[in-house]
Amino acid sequence: MNAPTPTSGAARAIRAAYSAEHLNAEVLVWQSRVRVGAALLGAGLLIARLLGDHGTQPALRGLIVLGVYLVATVALAQTVRRIGGVPRWLLSVGVAVDLAVVFGVTLVSTPPESYAQALILGFAVLHFTEFHLGRRPAQWALAAIVACYVALILPVTGSAKALHWPQQLVLIALFALAGGAFIALYGSYKERLGAIVDLFTRTEEGDFTTEFPVYPGAPPDSVTLVGYAYNRVRAQLGNLVLTDPLSGLLNRRGLERDLAREIARAVRSGKELALLALDVDHFKTVNDTLGHLAGDEVIREVGELLREVKRGGDVVARTGGDEFTLLLPETSAAGAFRLANRIREMVREHTFRSVEGRVPVTVSIGLVADRVKNENVAHDLHSRADEALYAAKETGRDRVTIWNANMRAFVLTRTAETARP
Repeated sequence: MNAPTPTSGAARAIRAAYSAEHLNAEVLVWQSRVRVGAALLGAGLLIARLLGDHGTQPALRGLIVLGVYLVATVALAQTVRRIGGVPRWLLSVGVAVDLAVVFGVTLVSTPPESYAQALILGFAVLHFTEFHLGRRPAQWALAAIVACYVALILPVTGSAKALHWPQQLVLIALFALAGGAFIALYGSYKERLGAIVDLFTRTEEGDFTTEFPVYPGAPPDSVTLVGYAYNRVRAQLGNLVLTDPLSGLLNRRGLERDLAREIARAVRSGKELALLALDVDHFKTVNDTLGHLAGDEVIREVGELLREVKRGGDVVARTGGDEFTLLLPETSAAGAFRLANRIREMVREHTFRSVEGRVPVTVSIGLVADRVKNENVAHDLHSRADEALYAAKETGRDRVTIWNANMRAFVLTRTAETARP
């Protein structure tokens, strides 16, 4: 019945940081493939222009910029693969370099009349930024694109120059409007998708208490529909994951979830917490004598008795074949001992339908109660309750034993004696 030692907050933080850096590396490597493809496409267009003898010098300058960009991108991708993890700020640097290349190639290889193509390429960079970095970096990227474009056209815009301010201001306003709408819509999409990821992360930990947020006017896209579907099946998922199908009680996962919650509450309140470990005596005899179907029925009826006797706020779980655990919040050793004896007497006096008196059914119970001082005591509570249960079974069964500091030595001694040939 021992529970695994809880992972420390520091260890979780280290793992989370490593995972984030590893994910950043994967994103950067994936982006490098797209960047290489985009650079090769741009180089192909410039080569075609060069072969057509349209602006030889500008095309050569653009090819040089793209060549440097291509080599740097490939070198960075190889380095990242070897390192295996990079900080998040490196992704932002990549966006800045993308914008520099877009506007640099436009400046050196394109006539002013075609400068607007920089906005089209800038929108691709904006999509990259929103997709991998989120809404705030995308907003900064949008502002940077507008600023770079204004700086690009400023020397060639005026009444007697290649470009004219009215048309350019309309173009900039339309681009800013389209970019802002994209960031708002796609950002909402990603936020709702992140909410679904968070829901499924919680389900991995056995937490089904959180619903997908429902609010008026939500866009009826696929993400929202998935969230609403999760809300409809949330209760059923909770039952499947957290409930033991034979007894109808919580299973070990459900118990550990509630135990963590009650330990945290006990730490805050300074009140005691009790744990009962219960085992059906000679359960193997029931199975061997009357069959496993009769044994399953005994488990069901013990579960019914435990549900009947438990108080409001108590947690009852089946944690093994014939093992049960009761979690008693705000309960002292004396109160837990009274409840444990009541359970023991109810089981002994109960007439089990599948057994009908042919095999006596009793239970042994180990009890531990303590004032919880920190949140990392789940393992100790399980261990002490198990030791008390072992002592109860070794000293005659059909009894309740309270854990004490000398019990561990008793358990170790009895275990050693049993193991001797």
